[in-house]
Amino acid sequence: MSYNYFMASATHIELQDEEGLYPIRHVCAETGINDVTLRAWERRYGLIRPMRTPKGHRLYSLSDIARIKRIMELLEQGIPVSQVHRVLNDESAHSTARAESPEAEGTRTQATGERERRASPGPGPGIAPHTTDPIAEALYASVANLDADQLDRIYTRMVMRHGWDGVHESAFLEVYRRLREESRHSAEGEVRLAIFAAWSTAAFADQLRSATRACDEPSYPCLVLGGGHQQVGGMLLQLACARRGMKTLPLFDATSPEGLDTLIRRLRAPAMIIHGSSQLMRSPELPRVEAILNQAGPPCYLAGSAALELSQMEHGREIEVLPGPPLEAAARLSRHLPE
Repeated sequence: MSYNYFMASATHIELQDEEGLYPIRHVCAETGINDVTLRAWERRYGLIRPMRTPKGHRLYSLSDIARIKRIMELLEQGIPVSQVHRVLNDESAHSTARAESPEAEGTRTQATGERERRASPGPGPGIAPHTTDPIAEALYASVANLDADQLDRIYTRMVMRHGWDGVHESAFLEVYRRLREESRHSAEGEVRLAIFAAWSTAAFADQLRSATRACDEPSYPCLVLGGGHQQVGGMLLQLACARRGMKTLPLFDATSPEGLDTLIRRLRAPAMIIHGSSQLMRSPELPRVEAILNQAGPPCYLAGSAALELSQMEHGREIEVLPGPPLEAAARLSRHLPE
């Protein structure tokens, strides 16, 4: 059966059937639970972790649906929702212990050996030496063809198959780094980076609009400084924040300290974020950024390759440098900023 009320193409529907993934309205119809409660179980209690399409739509596997039904059973037994996670963890631990018993070991070892023999690569070139990540290789191949539509299709399939975090934690950044390096040595590399940057910033902007609708206030102003591909990391950081329930307000120009202060007061923002590449240190925008950092105000979180250098300037507000990878930076922010 195909559920196509939000899927954009036959490719998406085919992958959904192949992977056994279902939209939230199907899950609500099958389990009898409403979507508001289901989202609360995910965001507030961490009981369910569905996959997401690139636009942020939730997709649930058969195991997710089985877990939801088990949660409903536990609630009917009178277990508080705040204690359900502990019960599920205990059940999982007991299941793992049974699977690791001596009786199960022989069967599992034999099956694992067979899988490894089937998966073992035979002679041949294999994956190119510059990357060992097949997701990154698939994304790079689509960029190499200079075809943004193909890139969009491949990206969507990768996200649905491996999860949003699975694609962006390393593979996406690996492709981005590789393209930046190639752009320094050839005109072909410049074109590939330009296409990748244009596609990714547009795709992230679209995803960000969808994801922030589910975020609660307050909004955190986020200055993403630099043009072209320099915006990719900042957009990815904001999208990773939104997927964790943190709402940012994207700003792409270094406004005056007075203007930014007015915005912060209007938003009642408890903090702000500045993302800049190393090229910011040679940019005409740098004096304004220095003035913003030197102004008294709420804490400022610095991200991007310029973060460490910016933190060494004089500042009149609390400064914290975020980890370089955008997903790690978003995780750090989620631990420090109120949702």
